[in-house]
Amino acid sequence: MRTKKVVLGRGETPGAIRISRRDFLKIGGTGLAGAALLGAAGCGVFEQGGQQGGGGDGESIVINLEQNIADMNSTSTTDSVSSELLLNVMSGLYRLDENTKPVPDMAEGVDISEDGLNYTFTLRDGLKWSNGDQITSHDFKYAWLRALDPKTAGQYAYIIYTYVKGATEFSSGKGSADDVAIETPDDKTLKVTLVAPSPFWLGLTSFFTYLPQNQKFVEDQGEQYAQNADALIYNGPYLLTEFNPTNGATVVKNENYWNADNVDISKVEGRIVKDVDTAANLYESGEIDETVLQSEYVSDYKGKPELIQIRQFASRYLVFNYELPIFQNKDIRRAIQMGFNRAAINYKIINDGSGPATGVVPWGIAGPGDQTFREAEGPTMPEYDAAQANELFQKGIEAVGENPEIELLFEDDSVSRDVATFIQSELEKMGAKISVNVQPFDRKLQLEDDAEFQLSDQSWIADYDDPMTFLDLFQSSSSFNTQKYKNERYDQLISNAQSEADVGKRMDMLLEAERLLVEEDAAVAPWRFYGRSYLVRPSITNFVDQPYGGGKDYSYWKLT
Repeated sequence: MRTKKVVLGRGETPGAIRISRRDFLKIGGTGLAGAALLGAAGCGVFEQGGQQGGGGDGESIVINLEQNIADMNSTSTTDSVSSELLLNVMSGLYRLDENTKPVPDMAEGVDISEDGLNYTFTLRDGLKWSNGDQITSHDFKYAWLRALDPKTAGQYAYIIYTYVKGATEFSSGKGSADDVAIETPDDKTLKVTLVAPSPFWLGLTSFFTYLPQNQKFVEDQGEQYAQNADALIYNGPYLLTEFNPTNGATVVKNENYWNADNVDISKVEGRIVKDVDTAANLYESGEIDETVLQSEYVSDYKGKPELIQIRQFASRYLVFNYELPIFQNKDIRRAIQMGFNRAAINYKIINDGSGPATGVVPWGIAGPGDQTFREAEGPTMPEYDAAQANELFQKGIEAVGENPEIELLFEDDSVSRDVATFIQSELEKMGAKISVNVQPFDRKLQLEDDAEFQLSDQSWIADYDDPMTFLDLFQSSSSFNTQKYKNERYDQLISNAQSEADVGKRMDMLLEAERLLVEEDAAVAPWRFYGRSYLVRPSITNFVDQPYGGGKDYSYWKLT
């Protein structure tokens, strides 16, 4: 998913973009999908948090959400900030545990056929929505079909139709809802048939697009659905009591949640603080209890108990708008790949545990056998080489016949501005003319979706633990392929891998696909694999931030 800038951003050996959080992402650049580095400021007064004392008896904390809340509708959202909130107030069939393993949530369990194609879920007894309605298997089928229906589907329809039999036909308008292999023989049973065995699919049932929706409530709300706290109902560990897209959100413990006895913190207030300096000062003054940290502040807190560092399954990269003649030239794309110092950005400017990207699939993502994908693949990005970059760029502009000014699109938080300025300076050394356009996270996502950019910084945090969650973004048919990259061989590799039952053959296809995308076509310029550094009040223990697919899960946190 698109990261928070981090996503993925939902970005990333590993810990929790999205990324979802692509730009997210939803990890810097969504997983997380999508993820951004930091969010927008401007909240009201919040009470002081966890430092006041421990325990779950009425205790509250204040955290930094980092970015605007773009969309709380699980059918259409793509960014890691919204999805993080959603996954704290909503529950799917399964949930990722503290070790990122799927465990039963709304479902009490599942039976999986020997061929790995048929899943039969049984819901727990006594499940209730926050309005008192019973939660049934029909709520899941309704939500999944709504996410697929061309009339209501969002960009994440593919995360269902890629795997569920008959869903592609319905989503493309060539079939009906009756063709989708989702059955509800009774209120507690949900049967799903997959296109091909996908061992990671069980974990996907914890993903936000797979969350249930109450049909009557959705239809009663109409266009107002998910537009405010009262226009949603909840079935997760927390209830959303208020939210403002640019100011923040508050959640309180849901006493009717089936596992409420194990939810310790009764209230979480989320602020949106964009500037690292401001966030660190708010932490020091006791006004917030948790925030992401970067740059020199990470060094300042080294060795102190409140500094927590993790790795995320997230990456960040520059993408080229292929509709511009200058970016149809591979020498120019290659020059940009090798024309800026990735190590300097990650270790000197960001300094949060991130590292230079060696490909588009980040560290930690599963690969063949016992290897990670990166261990099996090796680097597909060229080394930083300013002299070679200059030579390639000059050759490219001679072939194109012009050297136009290139607009570099970035987010408007303080660290992203510093990174953008550094990249601008580096690329200008090879002869490029670069202007920087910084935009708020949600506005930047819209510009990318509308293909109104030239050179854009994007990010993605894994939706699940498999390289496909990054590589299918660049299929020509992907709604996230806003740069309009197209290679028939690449499309075929991804398509074949999506239906290949042999695990080894499938992974070989994905390894070849990344080499084609990054090494041969220079279609994307990865520069960051995500680490995350947090300031967390020592009274907060069991801090969980999933490396993919979920973000911070407050239901596991404890106050002491």
